[in-house]
Amino acid sequence: MIYGALAMPICAAVLTLTAATRSSVKQINMLGGLSTSFILFGLVYSVQAGGILAAPPLYVDSLSCLLLVVIAVLNLTAFLFSASYMEKELHEGPGSLGALKRYYVLLNTFAFTMISVLVVENLGLMWVCVEATTLASALLVAFHFNRAGIEAAWKYVMVCTVGICLALFGTILLYYAQVSAGPGAGEALSWLALRDISSRLDPGMLKLAFACIIVGYGTKVGLAPMHTWLPDAHSQAPSPVSGLLSGALLSCALYVVMRNLVIVKGAVGAEFIQPMLMGLGLFSVMVAVPFLLVQHDIKRLLAYSSVEHMGMITLALGIGTPLAVYGALFHIFNHAVAKSALFYLAGHLSQEYRTRHILRIRGVVANMPFGGAAFVLFALAITGVPPFGVFASKFMIAWAAFAGGYKLAGAVLLTLLAAVFAGMVYYCFQMAFSKPAGPVHQGKLGKPAMAAVLLSAAIVITSGLYLPEPFKLVLEQAAAVISGG
Repeated sequence: MIYGALAMPICAAVLTLTAATRSSVKQINMLGGLSTSFILFGLVYSVQAGGILAAPPLYVDSLSCLLLVVIAVLNLTAFLFSASYMEKELHEGPGSLGALKRYYVLLNTFAFTMISVLVVENLGLMWVCVEATTLASALLVAFHFNRAGIEAAWKYVMVCTVGICLALFGTILLYYAQVSAGPGAGEALSWLALRDISSRLDPGMLKLAFACIIVGYGTKVGLAPMHTWLPDAHSQAPSPVSGLLSGALLSCALYVVMRNLVIVKGAVGAEFIQPMLMGLGLFSVMVAVPFLLVQHDIKRLLAYSSVEHMGMITLALGIGTPLAVYGALFHIFNHAVAKSALFYLAGHLSQEYRTRHILRIRGVVANMPFGGAAFVLFALAITGVPPFGVFASKFMIAWAAFAGGYKLAGAVLLTLLAAVFAGMVYYCFQMAFSKPAGPVHQGKLGKPAMAAVLLSAAIVITSGLYLPEPFKLVLEQAAAVISGG
């Protein structure tokens, strides 16, 4: 099933190249996206029913499963939404079929690279897969090949390359520490081997390695002050790609941080890790707030919201209590589903109003009842309004901060979240409920796009009211992997 999950996006990409019409390209990729997601769900079910799948260098446990669920949901919604979105984005013309093929080939390649990150056990191969996600997604950011898109892709590649080089240096230091541990150290850079011998690793070397790893992969996560690429890349990419970047790619980078966190915690203890993660996390939320309050571009607004959410998750991982880790993992899932849907809808609004400028998007609910209502729903969800799932995970993280004795950090976090709520609701409600200016837009979402939005809405509402037992078990076991259980 692991090989099937890896092969399906590649097969869809190859079939896309052979397609002769726009309609066949659309059908191939809707079927391919659906098949990939179902294989991933089947893989998660297999792990939960039969235990960890380990066939070096492949490895899938409960922590992998949680992120595979995220990829499965977002892969499905992104391909569904792309069917309607790209039909409007690429009008009929001489080059439209070629551009559509290029989009779907890159989108499938992007999905393949993200799945690869989650199913490899070797930290060296994991680094290679993360670098591959950068290359695939950079071409999607520059998809339209206009000046802004190329500039954003170049900035993305340059900043993330610096970060990934630091992550590589940290990984090399991990390897050196493993070799220095003596006989019985296991296969080079094997996560399982490093976890088992973590108490024998040189603490000083591990501290330096983790500092490089958190800064390196933190660049890909979008943690401040390494976040500068994120607003540009998210704003220029096609909206389904923006949803994957924010909901899936950032989560994959966090996954690699968590894998390394387990090893370093076993070697040096939590006392070294906590201040670094909590400081970076809280600082990221602080940096995002002023940009959220003075933003004029709808997609950049959502991008800075992602910086805030990634900071909050990192803060929770720094707190490190079982409740905080559980809340962090639950928040990864909730944020991914809600934010991706918001990016999809923001792309739809940008198409219909022919602008991303917030002040020029008016009367959305009156002009587009379904799209406007969905936009308001997800805007409330992402800011943590009950009864949505984001509220539940935010509440867990704030509660964990106070319960863990970090009352000042908890108070600062709640203050910043109140400011984020005010800014997001102010801008989103302005767009949704203000009086329309100029001609009335009657744009309707296509049926595949509506299905993607309804599926995301059902998930964010359900996760705030009830967690199915199988998913709750995945969360608990994934939290235990990070906490050392």
